[in-house]
Amino acid sequence: MIVVSDMTPLHYLILIGCDHILHRLYEQVFTAPAVIKEMEDPSTPESVRRWAAAPPEWLHVQEPAHTEDIPRLGRGKRGAGEKAAIALARELHAEIVLMDDRKAIQEAQKRGLHPVRMLTVLDAAAERGFVDDLAAVLDHLQQKTPFYVGKECGRVIEDMKQRDLVRKQTQDQDRAR
Repeated sequence: MIVVSDMTPLHYLILIGCDHILHRLYEQVFTAPAVIKEMEDPSTPESVRRWAAAPPEWLHVQEPAHTEDIPRLGRGKRGAGEKAAIALARELHAEIVLMDDRKAIQEAQKRGLHPVRMLTVLDAAAERGFVDDLAAVLDHLQQKTPFYVGKECGRVIEDMKQRDLVRKQTQDQDRAR
């Protein structure tokens, strides 16, 4: 499965120490140089800048050939990464494009792409056993990063924690048998 990511999912997965799950969940993970450039911005946390300066081998960085038909999705320095990720996902016929920005998601959907949010990635990783303690990871995300948790997102996080608890209880029951 080919997946293209914009900056936000990579940024937060790095901050919470879960960037490795992308490689485990997906066969091929791509991003655009514009995304790496955004990650290297001086206002970005040091750990994210270091990661971007020397991305892991499993991350393929590729320039999209055509971005002209996609509008810029932000002001100032913002938006170039989302635009490039959408263009690259279209060119690679990616099954998924990882992104959290609402405008970018709408733009990707207009182009027939399947956007997936970072929280969905974390949930899938927990389901497959790639995250040991999802509740702790989500707490870290909420308490130690600037990840925005609005009302809707808060409910999603609580639902994820509940599913993870049920998974763990089921696993414990299976082991007890």
